Amino acid sequence: MSSGLDYEAEKLLARLSECEEAFRALKEAAVSCSEVLKSGRGREEALSMLSSFLEALGKFIHELSHLSLSASTILAKLEKAEEG
Repeated sequence: MSSGLDYEAEKLLARLSECEEAFRALKEAAVSCSEVLKSGRGREEALSMLSSFLEALGKFIHELSHLSLSASTILAKLEKAEEG
């Protein structure tokens, strides 16, 4: 039942690892943003931290889309293997 599934299994784990890394960065950015907002250090710093948070969020969403694509590819290969 391999038909490329070994490769896809490894790719799925690699994509998950990339998502975990991106999520860690997102969490750090959220904490930094929250700290700045709570401290009242100023609008410019808050905007800068919020910008960093949104950038990290975009990266996480990007990596999550790769993970979703990997899962879809595996599903398609499994369906193709079932047919053939």
